[in-house]
Amino acid sequence: MGCCDALLKAILIITNVVVMLAGLLLLIVGGVFMARKFDFFPDIEIDGVDDYSNNINAVLIPIMVVGGILLVFGLIGCLGACTGKSGLLNIYFIMVLIVVIAEVAIIIVAVVKKNDFQDATEEAAKGSVREVQGGLR
Repeated sequence: MGCCDALLKAILIITNVVVMLAGLLLLIVGGVFMARKFDFFPDIEIDGVDDYSNNINAVLIPIMVVGGILLVFGLIGCLGACTGKSGLLNIYFIMVLIVVIAEVAIIIVAVVKKNDFQDATEEAAKGSVREVQGGLR
């Protein structure tokens, strides 16, 4: 194995260890907040919101899902790089390729639907400001 091969292998291992740690951190933070959500924010009272726990779960569950996906990606990439098994590296390559294709598709949709997104965002912001102003009077 040459110098470049060893360097690329080390870079792949280090990158995937960082990805695994990020995924593990997201899982831990999501799990802690899920288990103790009312201990962190006990005095929050939001007008018009009946179920505070559903709003928090809508954020925590996707965080934990992303954390799990990152953990699996990092684990497969790290194991593939450490062992040199082509099967694991092929699976890792396919997963990364799917993520890149999804990112490109999201960027294309965002550019095409930019005006619709801006209009919806402005309307939601105006509605929120009207709500707050109405509650202050």
